[in-house]
Amino acid sequence: MSDEYKSPFIDENQDNNDLNSDTDNLDLNSFVKKEKYKEPKNIFEKILFKVKKFLKKKRSKKSVWQTILTTALVFMIVFSIVLASFVIYIFAFVDDEVQENLHDLQLNFTTTIYCLDSETGEYVEYQRLHGSENRIWVSFDKMPKHLKDAFVSIEDERFYDHNGVDWKRTLGAFVNLFVDIYSSNQGGSTITQQLVKNLTGDNDQNVMRKIREIMRARYLENNYHKDVILECYLNTASFANGICGVEVASNYYFDKSVEDLTLAESCALASIVKYPEKYRPDKNPDDNAYRRELVLGKMLELKKITQEEHDAALAEEVTIVADTSKIMEKEVNNYFVDALIDEVVDGLVEKYNIDRAHAEVNFYNGGYKIYSTVDPDIQEIIDKTFYDEKWVLTSKDGQKAQAAFTIMDYNGNVVGMAGGLGTKTANRGLNRATKSLRPPGSTMKPMGAYAPALENNIITYSSLYEDQPLELYDWENKKDIKWPPNWYKYYGGNTPIFRAIERSINTIPAKLVEQLGFDKSYDFVVNNLHISTFERDPSKDLTYSNLALGGSYKGITSLEQCAAYASFGNLGYYYEPKFYVRVEDQHNEIILEDESKPSIAMSEDTAYIMNKLLLHPVYGSEGTGIKVQPYVTNTQVYAKTGTTDSQNDLWFVGGTPYYVASCWYGYDSPEWVSDNKIALRMWGTVMQQVHKNLPKKEFPSCSYVTIRHYCAETGLIANSTCPVGGTGYYKQSYLPACTKHAGGMTAGVASKVDIGRESSSSSEISSGVSSATSSNNTVVVAPVTSAAPVTTSTTSKEQ
Repeated sequence: MSDEYKSPFIDENQDNNDLNSDTDNLDLNSFVKKEKYKEPKNIFEKILFKVKKFLKKKRSKKSVWQTILTTALVFMIVFSIVLASFVIYIFAFVDDEVQENLHDLQLNFTTTIYCLDSETGEYVEYQRLHGSENRIWVSFDKMPKHLKDAFVSIEDERFYDHNGVDWKRTLGAFVNLFVDIYSSNQGGSTITQQLVKNLTGDNDQNVMRKIREIMRARYLENNYHKDVILECYLNTASFANGICGVEVASNYYFDKSVEDLTLAESCALASIVKYPEKYRPDKNPDDNAYRRELVLGKMLELKKITQEEHDAALAEEVTIVADTSKIMEKEVNNYFVDALIDEVVDGLVEKYNIDRAHAEVNFYNGGYKIYSTVDPDIQEIIDKTFYDEKWVLTSKDGQKAQAAFTIMDYNGNVVGMAGGLGTKTANRGLNRATKSLRPPGSTMKPMGAYAPALENNIITYSSLYEDQPLELYDWENKKDIKWPPNWYKYYGGNTPIFRAIERSINTIPAKLVEQLGFDKSYDFVVNNLHISTFERDPSKDLTYSNLALGGSYKGITSLEQCAAYASFGNLGYYYEPKFYVRVEDQHNEIILEDESKPSIAMSEDTAYIMNKLLLHPVYGSEGTGIKVQPYVTNTQVYAKTGTTDSQNDLWFVGGTPYYVASCWYGYDSPEWVSDNKIALRMWGTVMQQVHKNLPKKEFPSCSYVTIRHYCAETGLIANSTCPVGGTGYYKQSYLPACTKHAGGMTAGVASKVDIGRESSSSSEISSGVSSATSSNNTVVVAPVTSAAPVTTSTTSKEQ
């Protein structure tokens, strides 16, 4: 061919020199010339053009897909590595165990105080005490079936089928966050997972918390039976208002035990746990009713109940009580409960050698069962009396008066207590009955003088002592003095012991302590009567003032004084005061028990005669406690009044054949009390109501005591020729006969002494000799002088 072949893609008019004419026309990304598009002239060219274009596009798409597939593969490899690492980390490092033993959960349980029902003789609930969680465990077999079914139906319908995690529900809850497939916001946690949260308190809102929860739930499922898990859940679930567990919830909302719940009430409880504050029936009854209907519907759907049961429960009117008194809860404890708490805590500290803070936490959260000594009726009487503002006097300096009261039986059981006047506003504040130490005044005389003197045969019922002061040396002021003065401002003549107690004379108990010696008097007070606050020190309690007249270096409490006086009505036995009989733990194992045994404070005959001597302040014609007679009329009362210097402290301590009680009245910062009989009246007000319906009862008799006439001139057992002064009580082992008059000793003459009718006033006794008796039945003249030091700052001020 003569003509050269021309490409259809080359413009014939293009100058070949233009290809190299300018660098601007040069494609720097290629060494080939740019080809200008030329419209194909024939069918062949058109086909060729389309084929080339198609092949070019195929090559481009293949490259994109290769890139996508490569990237996806790399991502999957990386994801698999990360996922594998994460799984390895979870199994290697995430704690998948629940440390608690479901058969012995160490949770915070409510402590329950029980008291004895006097009518049935059985212990009943008195009060509950708890920390932040109010929980009482109830066993699985005590829970009604419909209660268990209600919770399972609404909270975890596949509970008995899954292994701790309901994956279907978990996935559904996740999807429901993005797509509304459920009418309500359904959670993904199973009952087992909820139990994990209840036990661990692990509530962090993150993925790791959920993973821990899932693994721990599977751990529980692998180690415990389903019923155990459900039992624990129902006892740990929250029901608002600090209530944990179905038992306390049943008590609070319905005033019944969980085993007595109806189907509708069970559904009401099951409705609460989703959002306790929202669904609690006391504050949001409509919300609770709405959800209760959902629970019943779910139970019907799952065939847990029949249509008839469903309809009946739906129609049932659910009565909500919601009263804290129904869970035996009080915002402010009475003084007995305060003292009981201290007593139990002290017992835990001593027995288990733990610090006090730990013991107190255990008390409130240990689920203890405390079988107390309180008598609820008596405590109510005390509370009503001592909370009454009418008893509150105001001092010249504007102080409000205070008081303390303790009452116990003759086995040492404290049955009631008050530690202050007016409405009690705080828990475990100052309890004056157990903590406030006040000088006992003349109530000290029987403890430090008369009882030990009678025990040591220094005196008898009718021994004569001259009402004259001791001659002592005042070392502080360096001079001789005559001490003590009497509250009635003069000194009398010879006075028998029973009249000295009746009139609360000061001089005669001082003389008795001198005869006894400080050590013997002190030992009797501390070792026999267990007054713990006295100190063996001449600068403190080894003084006439403190041992004979009740000055006291520190003071004593109403509680200790009550226990000491109980021995005068108990034939000489001393019982340590107690507030509980035993304390049991959550599993009914005894952890504390009163194991104290009675001790002998004095011989039986001494105690019996002291009891008779202490009738005189109440029934004697000059008795300082005579005004208590109208309060207790159906039985005898032995008692002693007490008033300290400047009338700062007022006491009345006494007993009946049923109970002994001690009452103190005064100001926290000592001041003069304007009403000197107010302690007596408060004692009488309480004891009058306590004994209102009690039958008449006598004090226990003593075969070692005989009733004899005594000589009016010597106070000794009368002979056939003695002028008879009256009759009295005497130890059969010690009958000192009168030697002033001739004749044989008279025999026993009466079954009892008519207190207050003895013809033995000082005007009837002509002898000028102050006498006591010794074991050889001879008259011993009581010493009237002494060179011993004396503390004179405190004397009895009876009126």
